[in-house]
Amino acid sequence: MTPTKNDGEPYNRINPKELKTLIEKSNPKIIDVREVHEYDTGHIKSSELIPLHTVESWISKNNEINEKIYFVCQMGVRSALACEISAAYGIDESFLFNLEGGMNEWIINGFELNK
Repeated sequence: MTPTKNDGEPYNRINPKELKTLIEKSNPKIIDVREVHEYDTGHIKSSELIPLHTVESWISKNNEINEKIYFVCQMGVRSALACEISAAYGIDESFLFNLEGGMNEWIINGFELNK
């Protein structure tokens, strides 16, 4: 897996194929930051729902994060913001990953959805 990183972003980018491979090999911590009604329409099987508006409080309660977190949303914008919020709370950027293209790209790639 070769995540990419853009200058100025406090997180790494991962594409759907890389995340799918990671899921097949391990049990990564995937956090879906969409709203409940979006999550219920279909989500990555092992993901945990933590809507974006609750990410800040979740991180403040779990500020000793020392594992990689893969944030997911519909298009990759809200999950990027979740990464930025996490970094602002001091989570090391080497632990923060954003799924590029979000669930839209996951679906385009034909990967499984859980409902």
